[in-house]
Amino acid sequence: MRIKAHDFYSGNGTATVAKLHAIVGSKLKEEDYRQLMSCSDVTSVADLLKRRTYYARVLENTDTDKIHRGILENLLQRGFYEDYYRIIDFEMIGDDDVYNYIVIKTEVDEILICITHINAGTDDQITTIPIYMNRYTSFDLMELAKVRDFDSLLALLARTPYGPLLKAYRPKKGEKIDYRGCELALRTYAYKRLLGSKLASRDKDIQDYVCAQIDMINIINAYRMTKYYNASHEDIKACMIPIYRRIPERQFDELYNAKDADEYLDILRTTYYGRKLDEDELRESPERAMQRERYRAAKRSFALAKSPPAAFLTYIYLAETELKNIIRIIEGIRYQLPIEEIASLLIL
Repeated sequence: MRIKAHDFYSGNGTATVAKLHAIVGSKLKEEDYRQLMSCSDVTSVADLLKRRTYYARVLENTDTDKIHRGILENLLQRGFYEDYYRIIDFEMIGDDDVYNYIVIKTEVDEILICITHINAGTDDQITTIPIYMNRYTSFDLMELAKVRDFDSLLALLARTPYGPLLKAYRPKKGEKIDYRGCELALRTYAYKRLLGSKLASRDKDIQDYVCAQIDMINIINAYRMTKYYNASHEDIKACMIPIYRRIPERQFDELYNAKDADEYLDILRTTYYGRKLDEDELRESPERAMQRERYRAAKRSFALAKSPPAAFLTYIYLAETELKNIIRIIEGIRYQLPIEEIASLLIL
């Protein structure tokens, strides 16, 4: 189901940009993160979030003294989606794929999780699936949770754009599904659909932001493949989203041809994004430095966004990143990691 609305460039656009800035202004600050990392257990995290932060609304009817880690993470995730739709409903927007992108992303993510479960032969996807999104998705998430093989997945997705995309990846009998191939096809489709939407196609801020995010995703993933798998140029390029903006394809090819991680970083330093990376962070933890630059780029895009669609899209990434940071803190506390180690995992 899609939420129908007027063209969001009309009416109260300026007010909505201001509203989004106010929401971001209420998000967690560094001091909030420090207090959360100082908590001794999950119930203390939940109590702090309930008493002192923006998440009080999500947890208002929850007994934080008895809350389980999985339940807390699920409530926070649900709160993220509720905030997303609360803004859309309140501002009367949503008929363009800029505003429905979180639905598309959720569909892609859940399909890929399903493929992972099929390959592993497990059937516990129902424990993590966001059932509350079912009214918006183009296929039934409950039925997806029942899928146990690739043909059943194709049957479920037959009337969606994803079915035809995945047909080419039907595995031979006894073989695993090509997860990387499926992921590349689905994520490329999602980004091209976003960039080709009515609002995005006429908004340079959105085009620049989305393409910069794709560039950084490719940079990070190519670094991982170079460092941990010593992958060849051909293997790396075959896994990258084929959309380019600030770094031309020729320069990406140079990165993919790096003989090792050190040479990769040397080449990266000469690129548009490499010149923005914090050198100390890059020496200490290259991947974290790249992730943090991706986040900082999103913050810059949000601050400079003039149109509601551009502000909205960047807001979603910032909100998602905050949610992931909280979950990293919860996981760190669960495994009794030192505060310094938990802090090193956060993207700020």
